[in-house]
Amino acid sequence: MTDSLPVTVRRWLRWPAVHWAGTRPEIPDAAGMPDIGFLADDPRHFELFARWLHAQWSAPRGESLDSRRATLRGQMNLDRLPIALTAYWQGNPAGIVSLRAEDLHTRPGLCPWLSALYVHPPLRGRGIGRALVRATLGLADWLGYPRVYLFTTDRQGLYAELGWQRLPRLPEENTQTPPPDVFASPLRR
Repeated sequence: MTDSLPVTVRRWLRWPAVHWAGTRPEIPDAAGMPDIGFLADDPRHFELFARWLHAQWSAPRGESLDSRRATLRGQMNLDRLPIALTAYWQGNPAGIVSLRAEDLHTRPGLCPWLSALYVHPPLRGRGIGRALVRATLGLADWLGYPRVYLFTTDRQGLYAELGWQRLPRLPEENTQTPPPDVFASPLRR
């Protein structure tokens, strides 16, 4: 019955069932910004998102597309980790990000992690990635996590610009190729 409703309406209808207080995470929803929501609420482009993530991270590591699909399927949650958020720009799939309990084996005590932030190349430079980061922080705050972590090997400037703090690299991380830079988000509470 609700499948025929627009995605944004379905998203709002689901919130009371997700959280006893009927509140929703702080996910920006303004004109000129991407439409961001849960992959679980709108899985129409699941296969496209899986292929994007596979090409970016899984294929270079020799992992299969089926493995990436399984990982992404496991992120189709609304109120517990792992959760995938998606972005649409003018109605078209634009990007995806995950909030996960674990992401870097050298940092098992840190949780949660912003992971696999991907924006479709023709749509980069429009603020979609930044909006996905803000939405992920809002979601983490809603779930009770005042801080979020991430690692990157090539986008250090973006996260520093957004106010994230680079953590000192552990000795075992120096042996990785390339070595990861770990960041902690600004405290939200």
